[in-house]
Amino acid sequence: MNGRDASGAGGRRADQGDRRADADRDPGDAPDGLSVRDLLRGVLAAVRSRPTAELALVAVPIPALLVAVALLPGTEAWRFSLAADGVLESRTTLWTAFASSFVHTNASHLADNVVNYWLLVAVAYPLSVIAGWRRRFLYAAVIYLAVVPLASAAATLAVLGSVTDAPAAGFSDVNNALLGYLVVVWFAALASETGPADSGGADGAEGGTDGASNRPRRRVGVDPRWSAVAVCGSLAVVFAVPSGVDYFPALPAVGALFAAVAVLAAAALLAGSGRPRVVGLDLPAPRELLYVCGASVAVAGVIGSLVVVPFGSNVYAHLVGYVVGFSVPFLAVIAGDRA
Repeated sequence: MNGRDASGAGGRRADQGDRRADADRDPGDAPDGLSVRDLLRGVLAAVRSRPTAELALVAVPIPALLVAVALLPGTEAWRFSLAADGVLESRTTLWTAFASSFVHTNASHLADNVVNYWLLVAVAYPLSVIAGWRRRFLYAAVIYLAVVPLASAAATLAVLGSVTDAPAAGFSDVNNALLGYLVVVWFAALASETGPADSGGADGAEGGTDGASNRPRRRVGVDPRWSAVAVCGSLAVVFAVPSGVDYFPALPAVGALFAAVAVLAAAALLAGSGRPRVVGLDLPAPRELLYVCGASVAVAGVIGSLVVVPFGSNVYAHLVGYVVGFSVPFLAVIAGDRA
C-alpha cells in the first residue's frame, strides 16, 4: 500500500487598499474575457502586492522540509507500520505515526505531494488575504502539521490494521487538510466582497459606494457557514459513490446521512441569512478567476483524493485530513460569530 498519498489532491483583515481599488474600478472597464496575458498580469500583481518574506514563508518551507527528509538517509524507517497495536504502543510507533506524513516512497510520490501543496496554497493563500485570514491561514497550517499526521495514522490503523501490515507514508493527509481549509476560506473571502446594491440577492450590510460611478455598493451577503453545506454535500458523494478499491466500499447509508445534514444546514442558513449570492457580483475579472480556480481546485481535490481512488491510496488518511482541515477554520468562524 502506497500509504497516505493519492494521485491528485487535488492577517487580521485583507488589505483595505486592495478592496478600495476593487470598489473604485468601473465594471465597464473590465474586459469581456480574460486572456492569458491578463491572467499573468493578475498573478504578477498579486505576487508583487505581498511582501517577499510572506510569500516565501507560505511556498518554501514545507516543500523544502519534504525534500530534505527524502534526501536524509534512513528515513524510510520512519514509515508507519500498520502491524502496530496502537499509535501509543511505543515511542518509536508514536514517532513514526507522526513522521510518516513527511516521508515518501519514491521521487514521484514526493513530487506529486509537493505539486499538490503548491496548487492548494496558490489559491488558498490569496483567498485568505481577501478574507483577512492571513494569520488564521498560518495558524491553521501549524495545527494541521501537528495534529493531522497523528489523527490520520490512528484512523488508518483502526480501519486497515486488520487488512494489511503495509507501511503508510506521505503528505497527502496534510494536503487534504488544506483542501478542507480551502472550502471554508472560499466562502469567507466571498463574504468579504462587495457588490452593486441594486442587484438582487441576500440581505447584506452596506459596503460604501463605487468611487468611479458613485453607485452604492453592499456586502455580498454570503455566510461563510455555507461551507458546511458544501463539505457535507461532498462527503455525501464520497460515501455514496464506489471508490474503485475494495478497502473503501460505498456506504450509501452514511452518504444519505451527510446529504440530510447538508439539506438541514442549507435550510437553516436560508431561513437565517437568506439565499447566498455567488454570481453577478460585479467583481474584477482577475478576482472572479481566482474564485473559479479555487472552486475548481476544491472539486478536483475531492474527486482525486476521495472519490476516484487509485489502488494503494490511503483514502482514510485523506478523509481524516479533509475533515480536520474543514473543522479548524469552521470552528473559528462559529466562535467569531458568537464573540
